[in-house]
Amino acid sequence: MTIHSINGLSNEIPSLVCKAQSEYHYDYFKQFAIDICKHFMTTFCQVAYVKTYVQEVPWQRLHENGVPHIHSFICVPDGIRFCEAEQCRNGPLVVFAGIKDLKLMKTTQSGFEGFYKNEHTTLPERHDRILCGELFCKWSYGECKDFDFDCIWNKIRECILEAFSGPPDCGEYSPSYQKTVNSIQMLVLSKVSQVSSFFLLMFYLNNSEC
Repeated sequence: MTIHSINGLSNEIPSLVCKAQSEYHYDYFKQFAIDICKHFMTTFCQVAYVKTYVQEVPWQRLHENGVPHIHSFICVPDGIRFCEAEQCRNGPLVVFAGIKDLKLMKTTQSGFEGFYKNEHTTLPERHDRILCGELFCKWSYGECKDFDFDCIWNKIRECILEAFSGPPDCGEYSPSYQKTVNSIQMLVLSKVSQVSSFFLLMFYLNNSEC
């Protein structure tokens, strides 16, 4: 979590976190980020701008023969969930959410063809290749409203996996990495009306990085 332009008020953060953990139950951690913004804006008149960043680390309790371990956990990242909330003095509260470090791979039905060619082009077209990438996605809800953030986040993640992979029984051919990125963006924007903007980066991973 980051707080900007607070003029030495960062010592407020630990006590605020402890109070939130002891007194409130958060169904989704976006509300915690929103409450941090509201706290600094309403408590300190000298604060001009607040931006909070919260991420969820995917720890899972270890199990042995179906028995949960008493104190040991394992980090099983299938994409790290994060959110941001920011507000300027006399401005609207704006909420962002996203997924980072999400690695996806297609072992077939991916190519690289139909790209622009000229006299300097040496790269041949490929009609079957492995596509492996690491995704960073961030979207905006615009002005904060009473959204079911958990439901929306899960729906967007489902759209990402659907557009990347296609139907489970037959898959879906993609002629390029760029087409895959565009398909993900278009599917999210068409199915999730609460999202006002969607930003996606997919870092291409070669075979040694997959």
